This record gives sequence, structure tokens and C-alpha cells, in this order.
Amino acid sequence: MTFVDFTAIFATIIISISVTFLLGKRWQFWFNLHLTGYGRIIYWLTIGLAGASLILARVLNDILTSGLHLFLLTIAGLMICSVFITLIFEIVYRVSKKQIKPNLWHKISFIIAVVALFCFGHEMAINPKIVDYQVVINKSANVDHLRIVQLSDIHINEHTSARMIQNMIDKVNNLKPDFIVITGDTLDKRLKPFVENGFIEQFQQLKSKYGNYIIFGNHEYLGTHDNNNREEDIINAFKRANLKVLKDDIVYLDEVGITLIGRDDFSSYKYDVKRASLSDLIMFSDTDRPIILLDHQPLDIKDVAEQQVDLMLSGHTHGGQIFPVNILVAMMYKNANGIYHDADHHFTSIVNSGYGFGGPPIRLMTRSEIVVIDVSFVNKTTIQ
Repeated sequence: MTFVDFTAIFATIIISISVTFLLGKRWQFWFNLHLTGYGRIIYWLTIGLAGASLILARVLNDILTSGLHLFLLTIAGLMICSVFITLIFEIVYRVSKKQIKPNLWHKISFIIAVVALFCFGHEMAINPKIVDYQVVINKSANVDHLRIVQLSDIHINEHTSARMIQNMIDKVNNLKPDFIVITGDTLDKRLKPFVENGFIEQFQQLKSKYGNYIIFGNHEYLGTHDNNNREEDIINAFKRANLKVLKDDIVYLDEVGITLIGRDDFSSYKYDVKRASLSDLIMFSDTDRPIILLDHQPLDIKDVAEQQVDLMLSGHTHGGQIFPVNILVAMMYKNANGIYHDADHHFTSIVNSGYGFGGPPIRLMTRSEIVVIDVSFVNKTTIQ
């Protein structure tokens, strides 16, 4: 277990306990509940299960029905929204010097506010913004400009709708990309929904001038010990979707004069897959020409910059997805979200916050996104 994994699990447990205690106590006040005996036991048991809904959804994922799993994730999202609304009510209560007393209007307002925040957060998760970055690579290529559209962390599972994926595909195609790259966690864990729910046919609609490329993330590996969900099954499904799979592969694109490197995910070692070192991959690359690296987790950015990589595209972090996790994630990574420049090494890192969500179906203080990178090169060379 990595430090990041441990921190995420620890933070989830702490947040769940805090949610249970805070909401349990304050709901008694705001809803004017005076419980005794079995009523009190049932109340705290219900609050406790609701507070643990996210953990239960993850731990019991393999045995829960799709509907029950979605129900637990929705409860987790509502509990998170309840925390924010409770804090707002508490601030108003303190500012008023405790003059505000619970009444029917406050109860109704609380419920409406929680549901409204949940709906807003869900909209931020499923309705992506287009984020455009301008990058100049200080090397020559056979073209002077490329448009790369990056998708990441789609997390396709039993709950993913065809409408959501079609919306993504239409937006991407409207951007008229030269390349489309998907930087991991396209699957949530299981290959089955991707194959059986028509997503292969939908991904075949993605159009680009020079090709569509995909790498593995940590979630692709989560179910690879299961039958019909092996690594080769996933690769074959991606190929059927007209996606070129890069697993520690180097592709020199002669027409445009750049090298594209797709690394296997950092987590692959847990599944008896040895990831090649970046230095070994660079050894077989032309460092005089632009090098674009696809690597799901934005780790060791300083080392990557020193390896003469020009542009690194990653995902994994979701931008934190929900406040204040975004602050915690920003402390873990040199670039947790957005764009980072290392002028000394002429290096750029871009981290996509993801299309959609992981876990609770909401985003708060982050948003689902499709990234567009307009790359310019210096000293254009002529194709021979």
C-alpha cells in the first residue's frame, strides 16, 4: 500500500466518523429530536450506517447489487452535502448569538438546501467544462501545431449512462482533435459494463486525425484476477473500441515528427506486472524531437522533467473531487490538477481532473472536464 493509498483510506475513515458524530448531534438540535430507549438506538444506528455508506460501498462492492451500490453512494453524497449545510446553519446560529431556534421552516430549509447542493454537485460531475491549455515545446517537429484532446478517469461502471458517454464523444469530436488520448481509469473496475452496455460502439465514434490512444490506470487493474476481466481481455476490448493501447510502449509518429510514450500504471507491480523505467523508455526515444508522455499518476514530475520529456499528461487525482479533499491532494502532488511548467527543463505537466467522478456522484469545488491542449513547436522542419 502506497502512502497515497493509506492517506486516502485514513482520510475516508476520519471523514466518515466526523460525519456520523456531527450530523447525529446537530440533527437532534435542528430537528428538535428528543429520543430515548430503542428510538435513540435506532437513530444512532441509522446515522452510523449512513456515515459509513461510502466505506460499505467500497468494501462490499463485489457482492452488492448495482442498485444497492448506487443507493449507498447516493447516501454518501447526501451525507457530505449535509455536512456543508449543517456548517452553514451552525455559522448563522452562532452569528445570531443563538437567537435562531429550530422550527418547521428551518427543517424544510435544511432538507431543501441539502438536496439542492447534491443536485448542483451532481451537475458539476456529469456536465464537463472544456479546459484549453496552450503549450510551446522547444523542439522541432514536422508540423508547427497539434491539437490534443485528453480524457481521463471516466470510471465506466454499471451506473454509467450512454447519454453521459455520448455527450463526451460529441464534445470531443466538435473540438476536431489531431490526437485523442485517454490517460487511465476508463474502467471503474469491471470490464463487463464497457462491453455489454454498448460503450465499445460509442467509443468507436471518436474521431481524430492521427489516432486515439489509451493507457491503463490503477482501476483497470483492480479486477484483473477475475475471469473475462484479465489484462488481455481489457486490451482486446479497448482495441475493438478503436483505441490504441500503450503499455510501456513508444510510438514514433513519423508524419508529425513526435514521440508518444504510454507508461503502464504505477500500481501494476501489485498485479505481478513489471513497469519499465522511464529512463529505459527514453533510451529508445529521439530526445531531439518532441516527447509526449502519458502516465496515469502524476508522480515524480521532477525526475520526468530531467529525462527530457517535453509534455506529461496525467489524471488520477480527480482534482480532489470534493472539498476539502482537493486541498489534501494538492499537498500530495507537485501538480495535482491543471498545468505546471518547469522552465529550466522546458517541461510541462498537465493533470486532468477527470470526466465524471469516483465514488459519490458529486463534485464540490471541482468540476468534470475535457482538456484541450494546443501544442506549438519551434523551428518547423520539412517532411522529407
